[in-house]
Amino acid sequence: MTQQTPAIDVETLDLKPYFDLELLMQISQSKRLEGDDIDLMAEYWARWMPHLRVQRLTAGKIQYLLVWLDEPVEKELDAMWESSPGDAFTLGIVAQALPMGAVRDTLPDVAAVGCAPVPKPTDNLLRALDKAGVPWEADNTLGRQFAMLTHYPFKGGCAICHLNDSCPNAKL
Repeated sequence: MTQQTPAIDVETLDLKPYFDLELLMQISQSKRLEGDDIDLMAEYWARWMPHLRVQRLTAGKIQYLLVWLDEPVEKELDAMWESSPGDAFTLGIVAQALPMGAVRDTLPDVAAVGCAPVPKPTDNLLRALDKAGVPWEADNTLGRQFAMLTHYPFKGGCAICHLNDSCPNAKL
């Protein structure tokens, strides 16, 4: 009897996270943001929103949430480091916050716990990620610069996180 390979499904979710100033301040580790920086962040939040991808992956019986920004955002931000490093730093915060905001909007427990545990890269998950176009890299990262992957629905805590051994939060 041959073992059947579990079905892989990729479902695109339509999600547009709100401009979350508190999240931006948390990521920037700042208690205060200048008005010009807030205006720039809001401009690029709207500009990059069409490049936000949110997908629910089903790999056998397990579901995952995959969120990332497309390559044009990466290229634009990389080029900006040459011409305006200060703006690139500020907008790097936006590029981190957009996927994070989408995850928090979809899975409110992530905000409550303060973490989106990374699942173990099983063969089925790797197949699902390849099908979604965001492969798992050998260094335990995703194939997009600004991306997040976690269980859907939320499964919490450091104990199940694949990156637990190298996570600074787990060491606190």
